[in-house]
Formats: sequence, C-alpha cells, structure tokens
Amino acid sequence: MTILNFLLKIFLFPGNLVLKKIGVSVEEDSGILRSFINSCVWGGLILLVVLKFV
Repeated sequence: MTILNFLLKIFLFPGNLVLKKIGVSVEEDSGILRSFINSCVWGGLILLVVLKFV
C-alpha cells in the first residue's frame, strides 16, 4: 500500500463508516452522502484547530 492510498483511506473513513452504519454501499450512494459527511468532519476538525490558535 502506498502512502497516498493510506491517506485516501484515512480521508474517506468518516463517510465510509456512516455509509456502513446505515447499510448503504458506496456504489448506491454515488459519493454524495460520503462527501457531505467527510466535509463536515474534516471541516469541523480544521475549524477547531484554527480557532484554538487564533
């Protein structure tokens, strides 16, 4: 496994986890819900980090 594949798995993990919990496959979702969940999780995390250092 390359470094980029590993980073991609980490980046997509929150969305994939939610899809698994609600019983939807990645093919059925076509990336919409997964993208929304990932952007909320990573955006919120980055917002917390930025607000801590400002």
